[in-house]
This record gives sequence, C-alpha cells and structure tokens, in this order.
Amino acid sequence: FISSGINAEYGDITDSDNVRGFAAAAGVPDPEKLFEFSRGPEARQQLIDNTKEALDSKCFGAPWITVTNPATGRREKFFGHDRIEMIGWVIGKEYKGHTPPPPL
Repeated sequence: FISSGINAEYGDITDSDNVRGFAAAAGVPDPEKLFEFSRGPEARQQLIDNTKEALDSKCFGAPWITVTNPATGRREKFFGHDRIEMIGWVIGKEYKGHTPPPPL
C-alpha cells in the first residue's frame, strides 16, 4: 500500500496520517496497530534484517521484491512495481490489476 503512495503520488509517505490512510484504503484490518508496530524494536530489527538480505542479494532499486515459489521452493527476485503480474504467476495467484486508493 505504501508503493501506491510513492508511485501514484497520492501523498507524502513520511506523513503518518497519509500512511494510515494508505493502510486503510488497502484494507489493512487495524491500521493504527500496524502503525504502532512499525515504530517498535521488532519492526526495526526486521528492517535491518531485510536490508541486509536485499544487499546480499544484489538489490539495485526499489521496490525490490523476493518471493518463494511454493511449488519449487525457489526464491525469485523482482525489481519494479510493473512486475506484480509476474510475481502473481510465480506464486500461483492471478493478478487482477492495481486499484489505487483515492487521493487523500
């Protein structure tokens, strides 16, 4: 949901109210709980771990998405929001298109 704000320019992703709005528009069950979690030590450690994993896998941009093919166990790496349809194919889910949230 954050990438919708970045790519479609719906608002400043550093503004906490916008982030809450993106989360609500994306159907996150409890945006406030997610927002509070994101500011805690567990989320901070996950960010550190994810950053290390991205750098170790030669990440060269954002969004950088790594998915595991459930049929083969093989990890696939994708760069760019225009690869979402391909990611769906790898994980066996149909991509039905992007519906951005309304402007805030």
